[in-house]
Amino acid sequence: MVTVTVKRNERNGIEEITISGHAHAGKHGSDIVCAAVSAVSLGTINSADLLLGSNPNVQFAEREGGYLHWKVGDCPDPLLSEKQQLLAESMIVSLFMIAETNGKYVSIQDPKWQGGV
Repeated sequence: MVTVTVKRNERNGIEEITISGHAHAGKHGSDIVCAAVSAVSLGTINSADLLLGSNPNVQFAEREGGYLHWKVGDCPDPLLSEKQQLLAESMIVSLFMIAETNGKYVSIQDPKWQGGV
Protein backbone atom coordinates (compact mmCIF):
# COMPACT_ATOMS: atom_id res chain seq x y z
CA MET A 1 0.00 0.00 0.00
CA VAL A 2 1.10 3.57 -0.71
CA THR A 3 0.99 5.69 2.43
CA VAL A 4 0.90 9.49 2.25
CA THR A 5 1.57 11.34 5.51
CA VAL A 6 1.17 15.11 5.77
CA LYS A 7 2.66 17.05 8.67
CA ARG A 8 1.24 20.53 9.21
CA ASN A 9 2.18 23.50 11.40
CA GLU A 10 -0.17 25.43 13.72
CA ARG A 11 -1.21 27.76 10.85
CA ASN A 12 -2.31 24.62 8.97
CA GLY A 13 0.50 25.06 6.46
CA ILE A 14 2.19 21.94 5.14
CA GLU A 15 5.57 21.30 6.75
CA GLU A 16 6.34 17.89 5.22
CA ILE A 17 4.85 15.32 2.87
CA THR A 18 6.06 11.72 3.01
CA ILE A 19 5.01 9.09 0.48
CA SER A 20 6.15 5.51 0.95
CA GLY A 21 5.34 2.00 -0.15
CA HIS A 22 4.01 0.41 -3.30
CA ALA A 23 0.37 -0.04 -4.31
CA HIS A 24 0.69 -3.59 -5.68
CA ALA A 25 -2.37 -2.87 -7.82
CA GLY A 26 -0.79 -4.51 -10.86
CA LYS A 27 2.35 -6.16 -12.17
CA HIS A 28 5.63 -4.29 -11.72
CA GLY A 29 5.79 -1.73 -14.51
CA SER A 30 2.01 -1.90 -15.10
CA ASP A 31 0.70 -0.59 -11.77
CA ILE A 32 -1.44 2.41 -12.75
CA VAL A 33 -2.11 3.40 -9.13
CA CYS A 34 1.61 3.74 -8.40
CA ALA A 35 2.04 5.51 -11.72
CA ALA A 36 -0.69 8.01 -10.80
CA VAL A 37 0.80 8.72 -7.36
CA SER A 38 4.26 9.12 -8.88
CA ALA A 39 3.03 11.38 -11.68
CA VAL A 40 1.13 13.68 -9.30
CA SER A 41 3.89 13.90 -6.68
CA LEU A 42 6.86 14.21 -9.01
CA GLY A 43 4.96 16.56 -11.33
CA THR A 44 4.16 18.86 -8.42
CA ILE A 45 7.71 18.87 -7.12
CA ASN A 46 9.08 19.50 -10.60
CA SER A 47 6.61 22.39 -10.93
CA ALA A 48 7.83 23.89 -7.65
CA ASP A 49 11.38 23.62 -8.93
CA LEU A 50 10.94 24.77 -12.54
CA LEU A 51 8.11 27.32 -12.21
CA LEU A 52 9.03 28.80 -8.85
CA GLY A 53 12.76 28.16 -8.82
CA SER A 54 12.29 27.09 -5.20
CA ASN A 55 14.80 24.24 -5.29
CA PRO A 56 12.52 22.02 -3.15
CA ASN A 57 14.07 20.06 -0.28
CA VAL A 58 13.28 16.49 -1.39
CA GLN A 59 14.72 13.06 -0.59
CA PHE A 60 14.02 10.00 -2.73
CA ALA A 61 14.79 6.32 -2.19
CA GLU A 62 13.80 3.03 -3.77
CA ARG A 63 13.51 1.28 -0.41
CA GLU A 64 10.38 -0.74 0.34
CA GLY A 65 8.84 -0.01 -3.03
CA GLY A 66 9.52 3.71 -3.02
CA TYR A 67 9.99 6.70 -0.78
CA LEU A 68 9.64 10.47 -1.24
CA HIS A 69 9.97 13.13 1.46
CA TRP A 70 9.36 16.83 0.70
CA LYS A 71 10.09 19.45 3.37
CA VAL A 72 7.61 21.99 2.04
CA GLY A 73 7.90 24.41 4.96
CA ASP A 74 11.62 24.84 4.33
CA CYS A 75 11.29 28.06 2.27
CA PRO A 76 12.40 31.41 3.78
CA ASP A 77 10.84 33.71 1.10
CA PRO A 78 7.18 34.43 2.13
CA LEU A 79 5.81 34.86 -1.42
CA LEU A 80 7.63 31.79 -2.69
CA SER A 81 6.48 29.85 0.38
CA GLU A 82 2.84 30.80 -0.30
CA LYS A 83 3.08 29.59 -3.90
CA GLN A 84 4.84 26.40 -2.85
CA GLN A 85 2.08 25.80 -0.24
CA LEU A 86 -0.57 26.12 -2.96
CA LEU A 87 1.23 23.57 -5.12
CA ALA A 88 1.60 21.21 -2.15
CA GLU A 89 -2.10 21.52 -1.24
CA SER A 90 -2.97 20.82 -4.87
CA MET A 91 -0.81 17.70 -4.72
CA ILE A 92 -2.63 16.48 -1.60
CA VAL A 93 -6.05 17.09 -3.19
CA SER A 94 -4.98 15.13 -6.30
CA LEU A 95 -3.67 12.28 -4.14
CA PHE A 96 -6.98 12.25 -2.23
CA MET A 97 -8.81 11.85 -5.54
CA ILE A 98 -6.59 8.87 -6.36
CA ALA A 99 -7.18 7.40 -2.89
CA GLU A 100 -10.93 7.94 -3.18
CA THR A 101 -11.14 5.59 -6.14
CA ASN A 102 -8.28 3.32 -5.07
CA GLY A 103 -8.55 3.27 -1.27
CA LYS A 104 -7.47 -0.36 -1.17
CA TYR A 105 -4.05 0.74 -2.46
CA VAL A 106 -3.55 4.31 -1.17
CA SER A 107 -3.86 5.64 2.39
CA ILE A 108 -3.60 9.34 3.29
CA GLN A 109 -3.01 10.71 6.77
CA ASP A 110 -3.61 14.46 6.87
CA PRO A 111 -5.19 16.33 9.80
CA LYS A 112 -6.72 18.99 7.51
CA TRP A 113 -8.33 16.74 4.94
CA GLN A 114 -8.88 13.59 7.00
CA GLY A 115 -12.13 12.01 5.97
CA GLY A 116 -11.93 13.11 2.33
CA VAL A 117 -12.35 16.25 0.33
